Parts: sequence; structure tokens; C-alpha cells
Amino acid sequence: MSIERRRLAALIVCATSPIAGGSDNTDSAEQAQVLLACAVKEGVVVLVSQRLSEDPGASAALRKVFATVARESVVAHMLRESECRRVLEVLQAAQIPVLLMKGSALAWWLYPAAHLRECCDIDLLFSSREQAHEAVRLLVDHGYALPHRAEDSAYELLCRREIGSMHVDLDMHWRLVNAPMFAEVFGFDALQAASIALPRLAADARGLGPVHAFMHACIHRAANLTVGIGDGLKWLYDLHLLGQQLTTTDWSALQQQCDELGLSGTCAAGIEAAADAFGNAVPASALDSLKGAGTRESLDAGRLQDWKYMQGRNLAAL
Repeated sequence: MSIERRRLAALIVCATSPIAGGSDNTDSAEQAQVLLACAVKEGVVVLVSQRLSEDPGASAALRKVFATVARESVVAHMLRESECRRVLEVLQAAQIPVLLMKGSALAWWLYPAAHLRECCDIDLLFSSREQAHEAVRLLVDHGYALPHRAEDSAYELLCRREIGSMHVDLDMHWRLVNAPMFAEVFGFDALQAASIALPRLAADARGLGPVHAFMHACIHRAANLTVGIGDGLKWLYDLHLLGQQLTTTDWSALQQQCDELGLSGTCAAGIEAAADAFGNAVPASALDSLKGAGTRESLDAGRLQDWKYMQGRNLAAL
């Protein structure tokens, strides 16, 4: 990790280190902008801005540059929140089952305040391609449109509403991940049965349950690595917080499902990446068990960034 990423990670977990503490008061304007640019790329501006506002040792200049950009992100969050409730009302009226996933769900139960989890869109999971397209047909009457046609081999489509100078994107999935090798690991019915309510968002809102959310975060990370997106701090922090939330029973269920689905190595790799950034939040026995099971799997989790290898896996899955 770069020095800037290390410093942001330390700030997020309120760690005192040579990187995180004692240097903020001497930040130059240029250093502050470099740190801000890194935070924007990593999707953690609002989270870091919140931490800086609580840190008496942070310089006023550093607080200011982060707060300015954070306010813009919070405004965008408020717009997405309003639209998400509106979309859920439309889908509920049409009796179309839907689950929120990724940051769109985690923000409402994993974080102390939803705006702290930055998102660029609203991720919705439907039971089938047909249900997703039916949802699009309904939402067209509410100002949404398809900017481009989804490929036949894709597992998701983008639906967008332009609102003045801003826009809201709905990433409408009918599989957890847009990669063939992971697309069939969970069926919608199983995910819905284990889903949790998100009452802070809306009475009818539901998201992936903690175990599925953790596994999905690890699968999503693997897909990101394959296409070169890399390990964003916001995604690693999701894993860090999820690791703290899972109970002993949850860990047992997760290990069993990972073993059955061949995802032990993928989840172990995600845990270790999150621990490298934010410290370990997972029972050692659980990590050891996942790593051991991972050595017996056909997928080599050490090659998640090997594009040729992973595309071979996707081709085999097809």
C-alpha cells in the first residue's frame, strides 16, 4: 500500500501511528490535496472527513479540504436515498421482489450513519433477467431510461434517471456478480430467505444477510482484481466491519458454505487483504480453517489478479 493509503486506513480506524498521528498539523496544501485525491479514488472521503472532525490533532486546513468534497458526496447520497425509497415503492406495488446489495445495503445496517458508506449507484438484485427488465419497464414511467443496451452475456444492466445536473444510477443485477465463474453460486430464493430488513431505509427494504454479504464482498473483490480495479479501501473496510459483526454461528455457517461452494480460498484472501489495511477482525480459527480448505479447491486464490487464468475459469464456467 502507498503511504497515502496507509495513512487513510489508519485514520479510518482511528489508529495512532507515525503515518496517522502527529503529522496532520504540518500538512502542506499540496500534501492535503494528495491525500484527498487518494481518498476520492478509494471512496472514503466522507468517512475520513468524519474522523478528521473528531480528531483534535488534525489541522484546520486538512479538515477543510476534506469537508468541502464530503459535503458534495452527502448531497449525492441524499438524492440516491430519496430515489431508492421511490424505486422500492414502485417495485413493491408491482410485487416484484428485490434485494439491496453491496454498499447500498451495508450503509443502512453496518455503518453508524448511511452517508459514511460512499456509493456511486444503487445495487438491486432481482430473481431473473425477466424481472429486471419488467422493473425497467415500470421505472421508465418514473423518469428512468437505459443509457445503453445490456449485452446478452451480462448479468446486470444500468438504468439511469437524470435530475438537473445530477443523475441516479440503478445497477440492476440478476446474479450476484457479473462473472460466469461466480454467477451461479447463490440462487435468489436462498439469498431472500436469509435476507435482513433495512428499516432505516424503508419498511419494505431488504438486503443480503451478514453471511451472504461477507461472501459477496469477497467474491466482488475477486471480480474487481480480475479486471484491474484493485482493492479499494471502502470495500476492504466493508469486510473489516463485517468481520466484527459475524457471530460464532455465522462463522460456522460461512465456513460450511464456502467449503461446499469452493469459495474458502477467495474468502480467506479477502480477509487477509482487509487485515493488511485495517487490522485483523476475524477469529484466527476461522481464517485458518478457510485457508486450509482453500488449498483443496480448484480455484487458486493466489491468482485472482491473473487475467488470463481468471478468464479461463470464466470460459470453463460458460
